[in-house]
Amino acid sequence: MINRQYKYYVLYSLITIIVLSTIYLGLNYFNISNNNFVLDNINSYCLNLKNSSNKYVGIKQSEIWEAKLKNADDFFNSWFSKIGLANSELQLGNFQNSVKIIEGVLEKDDFSNLDTTSKIVTLQTAALIYIKTAEYENCVIPGGSIICQLPADNEYKHKQVKYTKKALGILNKLILLDPGNLKARWLLNTVHMSLGTYPNEVDENLLIDIPGNNFTEQNLKFQDISIESGIYNVDLAGGVIFDDFNRDGYPDIVTSSWNPCSSMKFYLNNGQDGFEDLSDDSGLSRQLGGLNIVSTDFNNDGFIDIYIMRGGWMSKEGEMINSLLKNNGDLTFSDVTEKVGLDKYSYPSQSSAWGDFDNDGDIDFYSCNESEIDENLNTQYPSHLFSNVDGKFIDVSKFMFPKNERYCKSVDWGDYDNDGDLDLFVSNYSEANRLYKNLGNNQFIDVAPELNITNPLFSFTSWFWDYDNDGDLDIFSSGYEYGIDKSIHSYLGNIDANYSLKVYKNKGNGTFIESSEVLDLNKVHSVMGANYGDLNNDGYKDIYLGTGYPYIDSIIPNTFYLNDKGKKFVDQTHLYGLGHLQKGHGIAFADFDLDGDLDIFQQMGGFYLSDGFTNLLYENPGNQNNWIGIYLVGKSNKISVGTKINIICNNDLIYNSIVDNGASFGSSSFIRTIGIDDCDNIRKIEIDWFNNPIIQEISNVKINQYILIEELNKDYKKINFKIGDRIE
Repeated sequence: MINRQYKYYVLYSLITIIVLSTIYLGLNYFNISNNNFVLDNINSYCLNLKNSSNKYVGIKQSEIWEAKLKNADDFFNSWFSKIGLANSELQLGNFQNSVKIIEGVLEKDDFSNLDTTSKIVTLQTAALIYIKTAEYENCVIPGGSIICQLPADNEYKHKQVKYTKKALGILNKLILLDPGNLKARWLLNTVHMSLGTYPNEVDENLLIDIPGNNFTEQNLKFQDISIESGIYNVDLAGGVIFDDFNRDGYPDIVTSSWNPCSSMKFYLNNGQDGFEDLSDDSGLSRQLGGLNIVSTDFNNDGFIDIYIMRGGWMSKEGEMINSLLKNNGDLTFSDVTEKVGLDKYSYPSQSSAWGDFDNDGDIDFYSCNESEIDENLNTQYPSHLFSNVDGKFIDVSKFMFPKNERYCKSVDWGDYDNDGDLDLFVSNYSEANRLYKNLGNNQFIDVAPELNITNPLFSFTSWFWDYDNDGDLDIFSSGYEYGIDKSIHSYLGNIDANYSLKVYKNKGNGTFIESSEVLDLNKVHSVMGANYGDLNNDGYKDIYLGTGYPYIDSIIPNTFYLNDKGKKFVDQTHLYGLGHLQKGHGIAFADFDLDGDLDIFQQMGGFYLSDGFTNLLYENPGNQNNWIGIYLVGKSNKISVGTKINIICNNDLIYNSIVDNGASFGSSSFIRTIGIDDCDNIRKIEIDWFNNPIIQEISNVKINQYILIEELNKDYKKINFKIGDRIE
């Protein structure tokens, strides 16, 4: 009897264990599935797009043209299909196939029987194929980045010249056939530069003068040190965060790529030993895609978190989930998108802004989405305002009314009226920009029309800044040309105001005046990524513009403007060695080597698979001006976003800095590296902590050092940075 009961007991226990184990494993599997939901979603988009005919990354796009060519029933359709196939192969990076196809049209087919328009199209296609193939051979190689700058230095001209010379011959034929083709004329000048024959061998009637054709003062040039630093990588357009992720004071680098199947990269700064690739160990290699990334600290633990934006320019194909990654403080990251309530939003986006708009001590954010109207006249993908409530994000757009049902490209927080709460500037492409004034009662109102700051019509990158050190926030809004014709016209002095740069100077009374002409910034650039920072330590913020638009023919230099004491901006692109021809997207500034000047990281590359380029780490060559570095630690707002710093020198000159991550496309370091020109003694530092009415003052601070300032602590500490040692 006892044995039978014992057997039943054992059997019951085994069944119970099996059932409970099954339930446990099921729940555990469910949790794992939930945790991987966002990653699974992103992975599926990667595979779907890669195996599609998507014009950017779809590997099947050439199959469409091959089918058309096979079914072509006359000479014209055959020619048209070959041009389409040649372009498709070029976009996919199949350079030799593309060359073979276009040379077949030029040499084997009856090119002479084509009408004039078809001949022009053929020659334009051939020129781009040769130019891009030559670039791939000469520039997209270790050490090749310096070869593709404008104006090209004869010391760094193309070594492989076969396709460069073919491009030159095609462009000469194209211009004879189509003398008014401005793009062909521009490309002719750039090809001559690549060969080292600019300007001497350019027909004087075709010559375009590139500003800053000056190779003196070589000590001013920034040097690309990506290879020796251990961060060499070729990728497409994407974002960058250049900041200190482990709180040891040394800015690290995280990048993303628009390519939906490319992994994020994480490079840990090891000081003199360069950067260490921790992409796999950190978990970031599991995160795919991301046209842009932005830094934040959503949980106020003092460690930089990451928000990834996906799907930009892709409309319905861009319905991808954006991801929020928590910095665990141990050089790893966790995807908390679902946990914080952001997994239900799959809108094409490439910009967001993070700030405490309701002054409750935690960081909220605005998601800038590319809104459009569907066939039923319904709005798709409206932008959203999310309130941070105990670490979860609640969409409050509907009752707070900062709606922006427009094609949003950039968004920024800033207290333009100095009333103690954050206002919101929204940059829209092909529609009016907006400035949402924070009324302080959980309501916003768009005041851009009455303040006359709605332009440029075709806007892209934007930011709040104090370019003239008068204590008031000004607004920068870049124009964006989907092409390069207007940018070329701008070099020739013909400016289209709908696409030009705009700087709105804050008059100090809640109004603005557009000042781009006064500041010599009334220029047109196809600005994608851009950022600002004081690169020569004179105390005034300079501008670096990354240029380009998706198609292959976007061959135009990135541009650097030096701020001349807040009075005007001077194009010093080539003097500083920053005139890269390849498309520039995410741009960020940080003092990675802690020598007191800002260095630059630029995420390069375009949209097509063939349009990848090497990312660039530009080391600042240094200057004679003085500086002060400040590492702020707030109380409720640990990374001190929105805090204002005034540096008052012994000569009463004041230099201002606001703690933020810079512009919309590239996150600069929250550590403040502030140039103070020839100031040899800081009489006083004033810290206006965000959401704290008390102004903290620190007197008599020595120059040319990094210091730690804690909120409302009377003293400061000099920081002796050590790799891996956490700053508390």
